[in-house]
Parts: sequence; structure tokens; C-alpha cells
Amino acid sequence: MEKRIAIIGAGPAGYTAAQELSKAGCQIDIFDKEAALGGAIYTGIPEYRMSKVFLDKVYQQLKADEHVNFHFNTFIDKEAFAKLRSDYDAILLAPGAQVENTFHFETGKGVLAGLSLLYDLNIRKNHDAYKKYKKAIVWGGGNVAMDCARSLIRILDDVTVVYRRSEAEITANKSEIRDARKEGVKFDLLRNVIDMQRDGQGHFKGATIIKMELGEPDESGRRSPVPVKGSEYFMPADLIVMAIGQKVDLSVFDPSLEMTDDHHTNEDKVYIAGDALTGPKTIGSALIEGRAVAKEIASGLHPISGT
Repeated sequence: MEKRIAIIGAGPAGYTAAQELSKAGCQIDIFDKEAALGGAIYTGIPEYRMSKVFLDKVYQQLKADEHVNFHFNTFIDKEAFAKLRSDYDAILLAPGAQVENTFHFETGKGVLAGLSLLYDLNIRKNHDAYKKYKKAIVWGGGNVAMDCARSLIRILDDVTVVYRRSEAEITANKSEIRDARKEGVKFDLLRNVIDMQRDGQGHFKGATIIKMELGEPDESGRRSPVPVKGSEYFMPADLIVMAIGQKVDLSVFDPSLEMTDDHHTNEDKVYIAGDALTGPKTIGSALIEGRAVAKEIASGLHPISGT
């Protein structure tokens, strides 16, 4: 009898695992809250940076696979997750790292999180809504920050990336930084946002910035940013985008769910892979994750029809 696998998340880790598990003779159902395959590639990476044609090719191949079924526009909450656990032989969590860090800052009225901006531009095509802004700050130094900055510079004349380390420590691809500069994005390095100011109607009007200097290496191996006492100053702007990291929240599926060893959780037959496990990384990393977790799932489901 074929083993049934539920995969939550149709990003690269999820669809690669589906490809591998199909070869192992499993029956796979892929659930995703969005309308199409691709995960963050679909929702977050601008078309000018990466064509999505290959996603359609992957989708058509999987759609033609009799072992694979898609369930788009389907959000898996606690109740739905509990039902999946009773109906399937194993569950793979591959929802990505979609919970954005905003620290204590409230979004709205000119204050946005990075993935939310990219979703608004890439999926909703809501470019005109941003033409009212005159100056934008993009806070962060990863690839999400570069995507935000490069997307905004196509709409606004004045976009500045504020990053707390130097360019040597920046995590974004060097080619992205180079292209952003060519397109007119400005960089204020060794700077950090410590507060946001709003006007009487609650609209963002600028950020309090503090200068930073580099200290000893931290756990990432990069030199740690240290605030320079008394160096605070005000940077006026009417839009700020926070691209300062993401994480996963497994409690949306089950409050008791925790990650244990690689690809495993504390719940039997519930696995995890991709950005949900590693944090935001490259597409290549997600593909490797998908193949690795599929092998682990298959090895835990013996005997499997066709093996």
C-alpha cells in the first residue's frame, strides 16, 4: 500500500521533496496558502532579478505526476494540521521562514516589513500605492533588503539602505549590492535604526540613527557592530522598510511542536526542511534540503511500495 505524505509549503524544499518521494512510490499532497508553486521565489523575488518560467516547468512536471496533488490557497491551521496527522503517514513542514522581525516597531502608515512590501509589489502588483512617498529607508543588509531597495528605486527617486555593519560583513550577494548602486540606491553603512518618529497623524517621518563601529567577531564569524555613544542623529524619510530577518513559528500548526535533530521534530512522523529549519538561505540550499529530508522520510516509512 502506498504511503501518504502531506507537504506543507510548495517552495523549493517542498517541491523537491515531492519529486524525490514520488520516485520512492509515495502518494503526496502539497498544501500551500498561495495560489502558485514557488514559495518565496514566487512571492518575494522580483521578476527583474529572476524569471519565474522555471517554476511553471516544475509545476507542470509535478502536475503530470500521478503521485502528486496540489492544494493551493489552503492555509493549514491547528485544526487542519491535527487532521493531517491522523490522515497521513508523514508530514513535511516546509513553509519557509515567513515571520518577519520588526522588533517593537508597529507597522503601518509608512512602516513596512520587507517581505510584506515584496508581496505587495510582486503578487498584488500594487506599485502605484508607493508613488506617494518621496524618500525611503531600507533597514537591513541581506538579499531581502536588496530586493526591497532595488524594487523601490524603480518607483522612487531616493532610496537609502541603512546597515549596521560594513560592506565586508554584508550578507547580500555582492552582485546585488553592485546592481543596487548602479540603479541609484544609496548605502549608509555602519549605521543602525534605534527609533522611529511619526507625525501627529501617525505617519512615519524619519528614523533616529546611531553610528556603529566594529568590535570582536560574534557567533556568525563577522565582526560585531558596537554603537558609538552620543552619535545619534535624525534621518528624515516618509517610508521605512524593515528587512532585518525572519523566523518560523511552528505554533501555528501545534503549540507543542519543536525542532529537534536535523529534519526532525518532537512529534513522530513530522519532519521539517528548508528555510523553516535553516533560516533564510539560497534556493540551492533549499533544493539540497528537499532531497535530504525526502531520503529521511522514505527511510522511516518502510516498507514502501516500489522499493
